Amino acid sequence: MASHSDYNGIKASAKDNVAGIYAYGQRQINRVVSSDTRQRAYGNAYNFAQEQPFLFAFILCQFIFSFLPILVFVSFSASTIAFALGAAVVFSLFWIGIALLVLVPILFFTCSIGVLVWIWAAGSFVIAKRLYEMSPIRARGDLEVDAPNGKTYAVTKREDGVHAQTYK
Repeated sequence: MASHSDYNGIKASAKDNVAGIYAYGQRQINRVVSSDTRQRAYGNAYNFAQEQPFLFAFILCQFIFSFLPILVFVSFSASTIAFALGAAVVFSLFWIGIALLVLVPILFFTCSIGVLVWIWAAGSFVIAKRLYEMSPIRARGDLEVDAPNGKTYAVTKREDGVHAQTYK
């Protein structure tokens, strides 16, 4: 059996814990509600209890017996909301993961096509530029060209490119 001093030690430890919890609660209440406001509320409640003792006792009994069911309901509601939010997050993450499994191969495919089109366009530009530079046309002055629309154009090749003007 445990000795009497062990019980006293446990009792003292429990009192210290309760005192610490009470002090913590008091500090939290002091942060939210000022001491003056609290004293006014206590004074109003005391005055109401003195002036209307039966009504005060009725309200107090209702509060005491209704507090626990209301507290259980509020905690149930909060836990239900938390569970629903958690389930929604998990559900969303699951479908986002599935969508990523589809998106990554599609992006790989489309990026590959984009690179191939860019290589084709850049290669075509370089080849066309080289062919233009190697073209044997070394005309001096204007070259007359008959267009399908019936007009005649004077085409001039210069260092900055080919220029076409309507011929007089």
